[in-house]
Amino acid sequence: MKIVIIDDEPKIRKGLSKVVEMHPAWEVAGMFAEAESAMDFLRENTVDVIITDIHMPGVTGLDMIEQMREVCKGVSFIILSGFGTFEYAQRAIDLGVKKFLTKPTSPEEVTKTLAQIEEERIGNVPSTVSQKPTNNLLILRAKEYIDLNYRGKLTLKDVAAALYISPNYLSELFKKNTGLKFSDYLMEVRLEKSRQYLTDIRYKVGDVAELVGFSDARYFSSAFRKKFGVTPLEFRRNYAAGGE
Repeated sequence: MKIVIIDDEPKIRKGLSKVVEMHPAWEVAGMFAEAESAMDFLRENTVDVIITDIHMPGVTGLDMIEQMREVCKGVSFIILSGFGTFEYAQRAIDLGVKKFLTKPTSPEEVTKTLAQIEEERIGNVPSTVSQKPTNNLLILRAKEYIDLNYRGKLTLKDVAAALYISPNYLSELFKKNTGLKFSDYLMEVRLEKSRQYLTDIRYKVGDVAELVGFSDARYFSSAFRKKFGVTPLEFRRNYAAGGE
């Protein structure tokens, strides 16, 4: 889907753009700080979705939507605003606005709304299908982030912040897509990485523990044995003897 973002706050435009770009099938066709430039763009370009603030310099978002309806037949609108009164919401519904989101809204709420619109536009495909590419991409990027940062004090909040989603949403995605809690997945990564380091005799077991993010070498040894059935030292000896 091609998406236009209209908001006079640069931070909002940038944040929405990042949310859209998380989905491989969505594209930010244009970003505008005021209605006139957006209108000029829309007269020359076809888009699928417009995300707009309700109050814009020179014209209200709802009046702008009314004008854009004449230019963009079939486009879907999402209103994002700090104004949550019934009158605004009611008029938005009358204009056929798909969703009225009150600032501050969450990235996952924007993602879900866009996924719902995409679902409708491709013919009522079940939401689990339309959202799957988004979720898979988010998990892929979460895994990439973990692979780059597992050595440090990494938390669910850290990864969620890097992906511009809430920790609860990321936790749900991890469980759904990997069958593991975030903490369990991180542990798996650290222990698998530790086996690679243990094959190099230059590193002591304590060094390996620190290299893969464990602050306590004894806890590392205990976790390693629970996972692989041998201690780190036993694993090293087996490897040196031609075992695994």
